[in-house]
Amino acid sequence: MDESQPVRGVTIADGRMTIEGIPAAYVQDPGRPLVLAADALRLVGGFASREGRLEDRRRIEAQARIVDGGLRRAGREGTATRLHLTLRPLQAAADETRLLLVIGWPEEEGGGLAFAEAFVPMVVFEALKADLLAGLADTLSLTASTSLWIREADRERATDRPVDRYLAPDGEAGDTAPARGFIEALEWRPSGPRQRETDEIAAVDAPPAPAPAPLAEAALDEADDETAEELRRINWSLRQLLVLFAFLLIILAIK
Repeated sequence: MDESQPVRGVTIADGRMTIEGIPAAYVQDPGRPLVLAADALRLVGGFASREGRLEDRRRIEAQARIVDGGLRRAGREGTATRLHLTLRPLQAAADETRLLLVIGWPEEEGGGLAFAEAFVPMVVFEALKADLLAGLADTLSLTASTSLWIREADRERATDRPVDRYLAPDGEAGDTAPARGFIEALEWRPSGPRQRETDEIAAVDAPPAPAPAPLAEAALDEADDETAEELRRINWSLRQLLVLFAFLLIILAIK
């Protein structure tokens, strides 16, 4: 499908996005989280002067790949499978209980590299920093629920099959709006001999797996499909409101 034509108009209604001139429709699927796998982690330190005050520029940078698909811009050409990932510590006045994520695509000529920025509590940042300096954080994985879109036709595809995710257009000019979300899991580990030692310790300490529930009990526990879907939509809407509120707190903390 050719999605390279100019974007004329975008309509979002009832959780469904349509773009004038493009036959495909897009939806958001909270049951399909975004998974990133990153390597080449490096610590960057520094400060900057901003409006008469000192700004902390510490961050951890990495190169990440999308595990189960690619990233695209709805109505635009190009697919990204790798992102520039940056992890930043949240300011002290911001929410210290949530891990937030922003995904975007630069609009300058040439497209630039798609990026993801994670904002994590200081305790998480310091733990990752310490393990990175100790050689215990060679790779990193991140799982997040986001406001990215998928094609409506891909919604019924099995969750273990890759799908492309889309950033939505922003306004009549066709610029790309960033997506936001909550990080549900953030893990890092060493590689080589250190990783084998870690795996052996984890295997010894791991509790035995629970016995599977009988099929009859599992069937009784299944909720009605329509009710479950409606509850999922309500929960998804509330989560998106929380994401916006959390980012407003970050902006206020920076100012």
